[in-house]
Formats: sequence, structure tokens, C-alpha cells
Amino acid sequence: MNDISASHLVQPVIKVRAGQDPDQPHRGTLTIGNWTIPCAVGRSGLRDPALKREGDGATPIGTFPLRYGFYDPEALGDDPRSFAFPFLEKPANYNWVEDPESPFYNQFVLDMSPEAQTRTGERLFDLFIPVGWNDSTPRAAGGSAIFMHAARPDFSGTQGCVAIAHDQLLEFASRLQPGMMIDIAPADAPEQATPPVQTETMECVSFRALQPGPSLIVTGSVHGNETCGPTAIARAIAEFRSGRLRLARGSVTFVPVVNALAYRWNRREGDRNLNRDLGEKPVPVDNEDRIANVLCPLLREHDVLIDLHSFSSPGVPFALIGPSDNSGTLEPFARAAQEEALVKALGLPMVVHGWMDAFKQAATVRAERGFPEISLTHSVGTTEYMRFAGGYGVTVECGTHTDPQGAAVGYRTILNGLAHLGLVVADPILPQDAPQVWEISEALMTDAPEDKLSRQFAAGEAVREGEVIGQRASGQPIRAPYDGAVIFASLTAEPGTELCFFCRPSNRLAD
Repeated sequence: MNDISASHLVQPVIKVRAGQDPDQPHRGTLTIGNWTIPCAVGRSGLRDPALKREGDGATPIGTFPLRYGFYDPEALGDDPRSFAFPFLEKPANYNWVEDPESPFYNQFVLDMSPEAQTRTGERLFDLFIPVGWNDSTPRAAGGSAIFMHAARPDFSGTQGCVAIAHDQLLEFASRLQPGMMIDIAPADAPEQATPPVQTETMECVSFRALQPGPSLIVTGSVHGNETCGPTAIARAIAEFRSGRLRLARGSVTFVPVVNALAYRWNRREGDRNLNRDLGEKPVPVDNEDRIANVLCPLLREHDVLIDLHSFSSPGVPFALIGPSDNSGTLEPFARAAQEEALVKALGLPMVVHGWMDAFKQAATVRAERGFPEISLTHSVGTTEYMRFAGGYGVTVECGTHTDPQGAAVGYRTILNGLAHLGLVVADPILPQDAPQVWEISEALMTDAPEDKLSRQFAAGEAVREGEVIGQRASGQPIRAPYDGAVIFASLTAEPGTELCFFCRPSNRLAD
């Protein structure tokens, strides 16, 4: 955090603690600094936020923002205008939408109809502050209109709001600061600092329709510095929770961050590359082994995988698919038609295939040149494992790591995949042009540290036969072997690894 010590940072917070008396779960206390007063919460007491529902009379547990407040000048005068916290005069025709079917659910609105009733003179709401619950992307029926306002004289339970005595409203309001948060918790909750980020867990969010259908799994951040996947997946989850996306059949599981350790440190790997030699490890020795032991069984539970990635070199978004149907020993496969139909529906401008064959060829060249042999299992990542397990899948490279459109590409990919599989009722959004298709044909190996490409090639960048694309340590030029394209180009390849892969045009997806 630069030169700022965390010990010097203070966040203004209101602490609400309730539930000490089981017979009166709505009774509690509200504390700001050393100032503590009685308060009332929902008539049903406090509730885990995941279980909060519209009309349950419960107050959600958690820490939420307080952004602004309203007051009635006829009841309280104009003092709130001078307070540090932003207060506005309460409109006479305001309303807060509590109908889960409304597009304005859990939003402040103005009722402009001639018959609109005035909201002035409502003693409980002479001053009120909306609590930032379920409001950034409202989840239908997830609870609405959670306020801080005046309590009834008997301090009876609320509909879910936090209430204090009317004669304490102005004193309370004067103690608020901009950026204030409200921390709502059971009375016996331990006081503790923000817990450390969980890097030993993998969050999975599933939605299951009541009608049978295929099971899709969507993964993000297999590599921790590739953040378009988590952003796209978070948006999709929010759309399902809000009701804007509805699952018609089957199921979908979202894993926003597969590699939490690498993601937390914004690096490609935790201890090693998770997308190499993927498989369960009876004796796990590193972070990626432990992830694999959770991820592999999860993949086997599903029919289809969409794995969202990004890349470092420039280039257009593209997808990687597996081989044609075959009964060989390298990558036997029997669902190529389904995989090809899926990748067409995703709408990416470029599709690449031939990874494992090209890796096998590179491993052979590596051994012939005296470098340590490498197992062919090193080429197995998420989609390869999915095919070995009987399913099928597509790796989607959404663009460069820093491309602001990468998350949008990922989200559109998710929607198109859901629509193609019939999990949601919609048509895929497809470009007018068919994708360009390349087959990875061979690797260009690095023999010495001084072997370099002449420049950073974009993913899928076309090259002409004989074109100089780099130089060996000896000074010998490196030339393209044929008309085609370059993919997975590296400016920092170590000896015995690939400078790039060459691709040939393919008619694999031709109708």
C-alpha cells in the first residue's frame, strides 16, 4: 500500500449487534465510536445474507455502505443539511420499489402520478438512510428497502431495517461521516480484523433447472493474471441471481477463480502452470496439485467446459478446440461434431486446433536436440482433461490481458454457449463472417538464449514462406517454412522451449 501504514487507516463504521436475547431477537445496540444506544432490527432477527428473502422480516448480516440520507425539514428543520454526511430533503412523492417483478426493484423512484400520496409526515421516516443491500445488481426477491430510520415507541421489530429512537435521530445523523459503513452482526460475533483472502478454497456457483439437460461448467483464472474470466463470470452470476438470465434446462456451474493463489498475487502461476500435466495427484506437493484434486472431479461431473483465458501478445480473441474424431493413442475423441458446433456458436473471429499433435512434435525435436525429455501429459490442460473424461470443451482466449473488452468477449461467449446448449432461451449473437481456422503444425524451438524473434507477433498473424521472422544465435535468419500464421509467440523463450508455433490454414469448420 505504498508508504501508508495500515495501522494509520480508519474506516468510519456503525456497529449493530442484535440477538443477545433469544426471546427478543430484534433488540440490539448501535455503536459509533464510544456512543452506544438501543436499536431494533428485523422482527425475525438477523439472517445470513445468502438466505435473505423479500418479506422475511429479517436484517441481513454483513458490512454495507451508507451513501446518503433523506430528512423531512417540516419535522427536523434544516440542521441535517449542515452535517458531514450527505443528507437531502425528502421528496414528498418518493417511493422505494419492493415488488420483485418490477424492473425498478429495490430502487428509489419518484411517483409522478396525479394521485400520488405525499410521504411527508411519516414519523418513522422523518430521517432515513438507505443501507447498501442488494442494490448494485438487485437479486429478484433478495430483499429490498433496508433503511436506518426511527423506531416505534415500543421498539418492536422492523421489516428488516435498523431503527433507533426518534429523539436520537439528529444526534445520530450528526455523528455520521462520508464513506460510513454499517457492520451488522450477532451479539456474540467475535470482533476481528478483515480475514485473510482464502487461497485454499475454490468458489463454485451452480444453477440447476428443474428440467433435464446438459451440464456446463465455465472456468476463469486458471492463470491468475488473466482476469477477464472472473469479471465475465461474475456478471453472468449476477444476471442469473437478478432473474435477467433464466435457466430453462440442465445446469451451469461457474468457477470464477480456479487458481486463487495466483489470482491474489496477479501472476500466471501459484507454484507452477496449472494448465500443464493436469490430473489428480495422490500425493499433492504444491498449490496446483491441490487445485487439480478439486478441479478434475468437478470437470468429470459436467458434460461441457468453456475455459476463459487471455494472452500477453497482441491479437484477436480466438478459441482452441480438440482433434477430429479418432481412436488413436494421443487424444482419442468421439465428440468432435458437438465441439465444432459449440465453437461456431461462440462467435469468435479465429479458431485454432492441433495443440497436442504439435506439442508431441515439439517434444520429439526437444529430445533430438539433447534437451531433457518431457512427458506428453505436460500438454494436458483443462479441455484436454475434459475430453479424456468423456466430455468436450473449448478454451477461449478473450484478448490481451489488458484489453478492456476482454471481459465483454468472455461474457458474450458465456451467453452464446448457454444459448447454443439450450440452457437459456435465446439465440447466439454471431458475427456475419465465419471464423478464420488454423491448424497448429509445428514448433519453432529455441536452441540458445540468443535465439530471438524479430518482433512480437500477434496471435494468428499471417506470415509468408521465406519471410524472416527472427535470428539464431549464430546470426542465421529464421524464416517461415510456408505460408501460414504464427501463434503462441514468445520474446523470452528459454533454450529447449518454443519460440512460437507455425499454423497452416484449415477447412475444419467448413460447412
